[in-house]
Amino acid sequence: MRMKMADFKEKEQEIRDTFLREKEELKKTYNEIVEKLKKEGDKLQGDIQKEYDNARKYVKEHPETGLGIALAGGLLIGFAIAKILNR
Repeated sequence: MRMKMADFKEKEQEIRDTFLREKEELKKTYNEIVEKLKKEGDKLQGDIQKEYDNARKYVKEHPETGLGIALAGGLLIGFAIAKILNR
């Protein structure tokens, strides 16, 4: 019986060690993924800001075009809303 109990304790310790190693590996992988997502988020935020700045610059340089686009967009949205409400 002692031999079996010793084997049981040894197996239990092996399982615990394996579990702890796997847990640490998962933590490491999780942290790497979080870091990559942060970097991608920062890059995306920079890209969006750049496009926003370009759009504002374009509208300042070509106000009539910007006004025309806004008018056309407003009309399209207005027609779409009217069509939906008349159903």
